[in-house]
Amino acid sequence: MTLVGLIGRILLGTYFLLPGIMKFVDPSSGMTLMTERGMPLVEPLHWAAAVLEVVLGAMLIIGFRPVIAALSLAALTLAINIGVHNFWAVPEDLVFAEAQLFVKNTGILAGLLVTSAWEYSKRN
Repeated sequence: MTLVGLIGRILLGTYFLLPGIMKFVDPSSGMTLMTERGMPLVEPLHWAAAVLEVVLGAMLIIGFRPVIAALSLAALTLAINIGVHNFWAVPEDLVFAEAQLFVKNTGILAGLLVTSAWEYSKRN
């Protein structure tokens, strides 16, 4: 494992671990955003995302099943992009900000895919 790869994996894991913890500390802000976006099952989806972000983020940080963690976080990121940062379906004054968040999350998704491929290649 290279030092750069290790740092990248830890940073990606931290990107999910800390917001996951914050979902437990302040659940109302996330649930409000989900409600504003018209998402169904807001409360169970919020708590599921919180648990997944904490568990999978920690797995990525410590290197426990990093391929599974990275691919699962990639799927979660894609779902969040479609459900929450749906810039094509928000009021005009929110389009730019949501499009920016969508593109940022797409970059995170790319990093997770690269991480999963890199971790997989190390084992095979």
